[in-house]
Amino acid sequence: MEKHYFDTQSKIILSFKSVQAALLQQCLDECKHLSLHEIVPLIQPSSSHSKIITLNPEDFRMPGARIIYDLLYVLQHPLHPDRSILIHIEAQGEESYKYHLPRRSLYYAYRLIAGQQNHSLGFQDDSYDDILDLRSFWICLHHAKKKDNCWLEYETKETLKRGHFRFKPEVYGISKIQILYPGIQSRKDKSIEEILEGPKDIMELLSLLFLSDREFEQILLILENKHDILLTKEERKEVEEMCTFGQGAFLAWKDYGLKKGREEGIAKGIQKGHKQGRKEGRKQGAYETLVQNITFLLSVI
Repeated sequence: MEKHYFDTQSKIILSFKSVQAALLQQCLDECKHLSLHEIVPLIQPSSSHSKIITLNPEDFRMPGARIIYDLLYVLQHPLHPDRSILIHIEAQGEESYKYHLPRRSLYYAYRLIAGQQNHSLGFQDDSYDDILDLRSFWICLHHAKKKDNCWLEYETKETLKRGHFRFKPEVYGISKIQILYPGIQSRKDKSIEEILEGPKDIMELLSLLFLSDREFEQILLILENKHDILLTKEERKEVEEMCTFGQGAFLAWKDYGLKKGREEGIAKGIQKGHKQGRKEGRKQGAYETLVQNITFLLSVI
């Protein structure tokens, strides 16, 4: 029940235009020169509503492989008004250790690019130059402690093997994926004054919203005075509920990170043991085969 509530509430808060604008300002190169007030109107469809109206999150284009995206919307390109950028947000309440997250994020990105063909928002037939650029953000809230405050980016790069001709990066740089692992933020770590005096930090903002044991009034103060985020009455209620829940779950999340770190270490140890076992088995098999061959040769002689 707690996990379901946390996942749902985090997705609600991430749908606030003000929060998305702060994310784009710090994570998207095209938005770094803009203020939050300049970014918000670029979020499509443009409306006075404070929450983002997500595109259809269900992807049925591949039979038997349905995907439901957390948040999907179009951003008018800040530098080229006639172009758009497809923004994908995925909130990971609990990271799975059945697979590596970069592989899943790449799979989602490829699906979102392929799904644009003959779609009203994408490209028609073979007009591949009309593919919308994709920017995908994965925000992992519960993870092994060793990943705290890690911020990773994946993009396509061109390597010149021979010759002199090269394409411009905007031709092949269709997609960029960023994975963010905000750490738990305790009021014991930094004072309000220290936080307010420091530069804007997206990891600090995410920690403040989802993984902090600070009082709601303190969070509100930091949001307004440092990050320029002014919440509506409805949004304040959502953040306050998350804050109340977060204070009770703070130590649980901290223990969770340590536990998952240990589990991941154990899993790697077991995997290494399996590999070593297979290696020893192959050695033993080769030895037995050699003995059989020598025995056969001796019997022939």
